[in-house]
Amino acid sequence: MRDLSLLLALLLMTPVAILYPAAGFVAWVWFSIESPHEMVYSFAAGKPLSSVIAVATLVGWVLHRGDKRWPGDAVPWLVLFLYVWISFNQLFVPFREYSYDYWNLFSRTFIEIFLAFFLLNTKARIQGVVWAMIIGLGFYGVKGGAFTIITAGHSLVWGPPGTQIADNNQLALAVVMVLPLVYYAMRSTVQRWLRVALGIAIVLQVIMVFGTYSRGGVIALGTMMFIVWLRSDRKFLYAILGCALLAVGLSIMPSEFWARLHTLQNVEGDSSFMGRVEAWRVAIDYATDHFPFGAGYYALQLPELFHAYLPQAAPHAAHSIYFQVLGEHGFIGFALYIAALFFGLRNAWIVIRQTRGQPGLEWAHDLADMSRVSLIAYLLGGAALSVAYFDGYLLQFAILSNLRRMTARSRLPAAPLAEEPLPRPRQVAADEPVPAAGMAFDV
Repeated sequence: MRDLSLLLALLLMTPVAILYPAAGFVAWVWFSIESPHEMVYSFAAGKPLSSVIAVATLVGWVLHRGDKRWPGDAVPWLVLFLYVWISFNQLFVPFREYSYDYWNLFSRTFIEIFLAFFLLNTKARIQGVVWAMIIGLGFYGVKGGAFTIITAGHSLVWGPPGTQIADNNQLALAVVMVLPLVYYAMRSTVQRWLRVALGIAIVLQVIMVFGTYSRGGVIALGTMMFIVWLRSDRKFLYAILGCALLAVGLSIMPSEFWARLHTLQNVEGDSSFMGRVEAWRVAIDYATDHFPFGAGYYALQLPELFHAYLPQAAPHAAHSIYFQVLGEHGFIGFALYIAALFFGLRNAWIVIRQTRGQPGLEWAHDLADMSRVSLIAYLLGGAALSVAYFDGYLLQFAILSNLRRMTARSRLPAAPLAEEPLPRPRQVAADEPVPAAGMAFDV
C-alpha cells in the first residue's frame, strides 16, 4: 500500500513539476530530505524517486519564461566555485572510482541548491521550501520522540537508511537544525490548532535528540535553545518552559544515556573521540602533503590511505565538517567552504538589519533570525560530525540570499516628487478691466 501511494503521488507530481517548476521544487526538497522511498518494501524501495521529480522540475524551469536571475551576492558564486573545484579535484584523487560514486550523488545536491538560488524569489516559494524541510525532518523527529518515550530511551533512534542522516548522530544534528524553523512557523501561523501541533512537535523532537544518544546533538540542542532564549521577548516564560522541557526529556533517559554523556568529562579515555582526533590529523597531513588537492569523497577513511599516516590506528571517519572538507578537497576547497558559511551568515544579519521595523516584512525578519540560529547550531554540531553536504542546511544559503535581494528593494528611498512650476500670470493690458474679487484668473 505504501508503494502504491508513493507511486501515485509521484505520477501526480511529475506533470505539476513541469507546469509549475516552483511547486515541483518544493516536492523535490521534500523527497530529498524525508526520503519516503526508504520506507517502502517492494518495487519502490531504494529507488532514487527524487530524480524523477528533479528532472521534471528542471525541464519545467528551462521551458518556463519567468525570471531566471539569481541573487547578486557572493554566496551563489562561492557555492558554484566550490562545486567546480570539487569536480576538478576529482581528477587528482587516488581512488577515483570510489570517490566518483559520491561525487555523482552529491552533484545532485549541488544542482538542487543552484536551482534554489534561481527559484526562491517570492515569499510563497520560500515558505513552501521551509515547510518542506519542517515536514521532512519533523517526521523523523516526531516519530523518534514518540519511540523514545515508548521505549523509555532504552533503544537508539536511527535515521532513514541509505541517506545522509541515517546515522543517529547525523539525524540528531539535522533535527536540531530544523527546530528554529519549526519555532518560526509556530510563531507566524494564525491557526491555533497548527500552533498547538507545532508546539507538540517541538517537544517530541527535543526528546528524540536525547533518544539518539548523540553527544554532539545534545550540545547543539543546548546551544540552539540558549540562542533562541536570548532572542525571545519573553525570557522568563521561555526559561521556565525550556527547563521543564529538558527536565521531562532527561528524566526518561536510562543510565546508558548518562554514561555516554559522562565521557565528555574524560575525552582522553574516550576511544571514539581519540579516533576522531586521529582522523583530523590524517586530514591535515594529507591536505598538506598533496597541496592544493584533497583525497576525494570519504577516501581518507579507507585503510590504504589512513594507514599511510597512522599504521597502528583503526581507520576512522573525520566526524567534522571542517576536517572532512579539508581532507577531501584540500585547502582551496576548505577556504571556499568556509567563505560560503561566513557570507551565508552575513546575509542573515543583513536581512535582519534591512527588515527591522519594516511593516509587512516581519516574516522575513523572523525567518532570517531563526535561519541564523539554525546555521549556528549546525556549524557547532557539525564540528563533531561528517555531514558537510547536507542539503537541509545548504538550502538555507539560497533562502537567505534571495531574502536579501527581496528585502533590499523595500529599503530603497521613495523617488522625490517633482515640483510643479507655479503658473505664470498672464500679462494684463493697460486698458483691460481688473476682475472682481473671487473671480478665477485665466491662466
